[in-house]
Amino acid sequence: MSTAAILSVVVAVLVVAAAVVALTVARGGTGLGGVRLKHRFGPEYERALAHHDGDEKATRHELSQRVKRYGRLEIRPLAAEDAERFEARWAALKAQFVDSPTEAVAEADRLIGRLAERRGFPGQESPEHNDALSVHHPHQLHGYRQAHALTGETGASGPRATEELRQALVAAREMFEALLGGPPAPTARPAPQEIPAAASRPDPAVTEKTTADTPAVATAAAGTDDEAKPGATAGGKLRRSPLGHRLAALTGSAVRGDGTGNAH
Repeated sequence: MSTAAILSVVVAVLVVAAAVVALTVARGGTGLGGVRLKHRFGPEYERALAHHDGDEKATRHELSQRVKRYGRLEIRPLAAEDAERFEARWAALKAQFVDSPTEAVAEADRLIGRLAERRGFPGQESPEHNDALSVHHPHQLHGYRQAHALTGETGASGPRATEELRQALVAAREMFEALLGGPPAPTARPAPQEIPAAASRPDPAVTEKTTADTPAVATAAAGTDDEAKPGATAGGKLRRSPLGHRLAALTGSAVRGDGTGNAH
């Protein structure tokens, strides 16, 4: 095959490949970016697709812009005491559901909004509130949207309405738990109490008085080896070591039974 023929084949292949790519883009086909966005956003992708009347190109563009805008949003840690307060409030509204299901769902919607704002998301009144949540918690957003939608609905209450509210509350709980999760903020621990320096030293006056009143205890504190220490007491009498006796013989001193020495 001549060089010209080979070049013709290569050019033809490149033209066909370019045409396929152009056709795919024109039809809004799901390339690698679309697959990733579908996997990441889940039901939120389908919702955005319906909003754009099935236009996948517009859907991918919108969701990609959300990731760029809120993907690096700084999520603030939640202090342990704040997490406990939110949990206690959720437990209270579950008990409230028995008597006032509509009010309980409305309170759950407001509670999730406050929790999201505490974690660093735009406030519930902001149009960016759900968009930011969709980037970080897309699979839990549907239940939260459902509860929010029911808070604005009015009508006759009945078994079906109550069950719908119950399901909305259960679904909203998923977003609540997602926002509540994550490592809590470290709480400051109280510094260990130090023992004052004065408390670790004995009072000289007390020590002197105790030693004077209880000679046996003072002697035991100094040492109990009577044989090894000259001048140690045994039974209240002064006792000398062999070296002490030799010294007494040389100096001519004697020891009385009361422990006092007199020179001859």
